[in-house]
Amino acid sequence: MELLLAYSLCFGSVTVAGVAAYQTLSQQLADYLRRRSVEATAQLGEMFLDLPRRRVWLAYALSPLVVGFGAWLLTERVVFGLLGGALGVVLPKLVIGHLNRTRQKRFQGQLVDALLVMSSSLKAGLSLMQAFGVVAEEMPPPISQEFGLLIKQTRMGVNLEEAVATLKRRMPSDDVSLFATAVLVARETGGDITQLFGRLVETIRERKKLKERIKTLTFMSRAQGVLMGMLPIVFAVVVFRMNPEYFRWFFTDDLGRLMLAAVAFLQVIGALLFMRFARSPL
Repeated sequence: MELLLAYSLCFGSVTVAGVAAYQTLSQQLADYLRRRSVEATAQLGEMFLDLPRRRVWLAYALSPLVVGFGAWLLTERVVFGLLGGALGVVLPKLVIGHLNRTRQKRFQGQLVDALLVMSSSLKAGLSLMQAFGVVAEEMPPPISQEFGLLIKQTRMGVNLEEAVATLKRRMPSDDVSLFATAVLVARETGGDITQLFGRLVETIRERKKLKERIKTLTFMSRAQGVLMGMLPIVFAVVVFRMNPEYFRWFFTDDLGRLMLAAVAFLQVIGALLFMRFARSPL
């Protein structure tokens, strides 16, 4: 009877602890999903992508399950399923970051055409704000959206300096900084902004040519980095398929596991260094 009572007390304590832990974990998970969905909805809103917060919440909630289950289904290994679930946790954030970077690149690619449109508008007798309006009406997104937002801000009472600073924050790049500086300097000093836009177009084009030249010159370095990074992995896969016994020591012995971890760490460091050395300075 005493033994039964002891088992009952132990089972009851474990049950209470499990329920409390479940409530705590569920509350933390709900707070995490709510916080991430709010941040992601705001970031998508800045890119003029109006998605309901409930859909973003579902994306964050289902992404680990879908990616983890898919990885387990393809490999039939629990480890890869767990790794897929971990990837699914950060996958929505990675997708949003990719969308933002793609949008910024498209904006930078449209900036030269926008400067030419504004220069032509100024030569035709329009004011600077009217030239901004021509860009917002005539050019495709995302540059039309950004200049449209700039115009809306100035109409709501925001001065031009703050509106241009907002544009620089939303589209951070050296070209946008040059454009913002040119606009503010010309507005304060009363210089010929049409001529200034023409010189700015030439500067941006020269910078673009220089970037392309640097990419061409560093292509071999980047290719060597990719090759040297993939060579150990390919070699390990081929040898493992030929004779898995060669790698058993790395998984069964403590020193072998330590060496395997060191190899993986050094491999990542080497890949990062190759990427850093081959990166364009512009």
